[in-house]
Amino acid sequence: MSPPTSLPYGAWQSPLTVEKLTTHSAVGLGQLRSWNGDLFWLESRPQEDSRRVVVRHRDGDHVDVTPADYSVASTVHEYGGVAYCIGNGNVYFVNGKDQNLYANQLNGDSKPIQLTYSTVDERFADPSFDPTRNQLLCVRERHIEGLEAINDIASIHVESGDIESLHNGHDFYAHARTSPDGTKVAFLAWDHPNMPWNGTQLYVMSLLPARSDAVIIAGGQTETIFQPEWLSNDLLIFSSDQSGFHDLYAFTEQDGVYPLTSDDREYGHAMWQLGATQYVALSETIVLTTPDRTELALIDTFSGMLTPVESGAVEYGDLTKFRNGFAYIKSHTDASASICARASFSDETVTIKSGGEPPLPRAYISKSQQIEFSGSSGDVVYAYLYLPKNPDFTAAEQERPPLLVQAHGGPTGRTSASLNSRIQFYTSRGWAVVDVNYSGSTGYGRAYQDRLLNEWGNRDVNDLAACVRHLIAEDIVDPQRVAISGSSAGGFTVLRALTTSNVFKAGASRYGIADLNALAADTHKFESRYIDQLVPEDQLQARSPIHHVDRLQCPVIFSQGTDDKVVPPNQARMMFDALKEKGIPTALFMFEGESHGFRKLENLMACLKGEYYFFSRAFGFEPHGLDSETLAGAELAHMDKF
Repeated sequence: MSPPTSLPYGAWQSPLTVEKLTTHSAVGLGQLRSWNGDLFWLESRPQEDSRRVVVRHRDGDHVDVTPADYSVASTVHEYGGVAYCIGNGNVYFVNGKDQNLYANQLNGDSKPIQLTYSTVDERFADPSFDPTRNQLLCVRERHIEGLEAINDIASIHVESGDIESLHNGHDFYAHARTSPDGTKVAFLAWDHPNMPWNGTQLYVMSLLPARSDAVIIAGGQTETIFQPEWLSNDLLIFSSDQSGFHDLYAFTEQDGVYPLTSDDREYGHAMWQLGATQYVALSETIVLTTPDRTELALIDTFSGMLTPVESGAVEYGDLTKFRNGFAYIKSHTDASASICARASFSDETVTIKSGGEPPLPRAYISKSQQIEFSGSSGDVVYAYLYLPKNPDFTAAEQERPPLLVQAHGGPTGRTSASLNSRIQFYTSRGWAVVDVNYSGSTGYGRAYQDRLLNEWGNRDVNDLAACVRHLIAEDIVDPQRVAISGSSAGGFTVLRALTTSNVFKAGASRYGIADLNALAADTHKFESRYIDQLVPEDQLQARSPIHHVDRLQCPVIFSQGTDDKVVPPNQARMMFDALKEKGIPTALFMFEGESHGFRKLENLMACLKGEYYFFSRAFGFEPHGLDSETLAGAELAHMDKF
């Protein structure tokens, strides 16, 4: 084996090409379900024009059960969520193109039967099958011109297609589930200005023998309830953050509400997408769950005993009961996500669907290191650090690598240590990357999450700057080559950081927010009051990056979809034009037909290559395999100043 070649950080040649990265990361796995001994999941396939397909596993074979001219996706809340369920020998699904519900027989080659024919813009999400009445329960969202969207819990008869509103009057609904005997339904509801991670209410309503008024079981304006699930006709479990962490609770009419856990771990998370889960009932007394989403554990609801089942992966999720055991998806820091199953609690894990080999050999994969540092207010803040890793290259001893700081979206979200091909694209080329769970992130308890109330654009930005200063003080990175990137709310954090701090020398904003006033006036219902919690009204202009371009002294590249309903496309245009007028090097990709997040393979490739080439120009090194043609599809300004 020859010794590594000495080249500057950032100029290393990597086996992870853009083409390999985007192809590898294209197929997503999620939404596990089981029925009649078969396992089902949803695959996301950007190579098929972003089509989403329900796949069935039976006797070792994997078969698509939704036809090639359908894509399974919901746009309720614009973010959607679970879009199919299985029951009565059919897959019931939301078709992405028209948002109507369809039924397709699992055994047969017949064309799907359309169940709903909306005369307005009507959308459905998180369907669950109720065999007692042969109906689907869904979250429904109706868009009527001149009115705010109307949400309710709706039932759809699977033979007649008749739709009935089971409950309405709240601004938002989620997670409607009937008891095993069909006599009761539990669901979540909340109202403006709350988001589903600030305050929700858990209702239970009798359906048989006669329908009764829904009764609030738990929750409120400052308590968040997550994922109500029936274990039996009388026992309901859910998670609540009333203790400061998402603990598990149980409810019966006889005993009321009582806790199942109290260990300062998270058994629930921010419900950005409908149908999100973190536990599943295996019997009337046993629940499989994922504390902090970092291990599998069983909880006996009778004794309260928690029994660890599996750990070692960095994230577990999408749990479902499967035959006599269970199935789940697990992710690693150096391996692709896989669908796994256990026949019983003690059996070995069987891989049902492998995510495939990593996009580059393991010798090139930089494993995450969790770090802690003091944030802007002296509180501890968490991040994942990835150092340069490539056995073929080294750099001069005195040189320090460039740093890419990643700001996750949300902002009420989080990043994890799961294998991230975009990060490996950078680290295998000689970059350090830090992925920061700034104040306001989820997964560390309610107090950590609430740090960002009224402070978005301040504490998140200051935490990112504090992280950079920490890494500079530890002599890990080059202080003159620090870039920052983020998407959506993370894009706002990027732009805000670049207008308030001098530690960042270049930036990349993907469908990021530049004008908070414009966002508040022109966004969809789900997030229309979100900003009320994050930024005081009298601070909207002061914290909007578009009003502080005069403070911006470094290059920025923007990427935006023309059909984005969450962040209006004109915001990227406004920021690009402002930088152009000021004479700062800048670039803008405007992707036709893309919405909030890019799905088309060619756009994913253009965005990744464009950002890397843009950063290389800003920091003065030659990126292997990339040249000026990389930005051929973008609008450019003042690139000659690099």
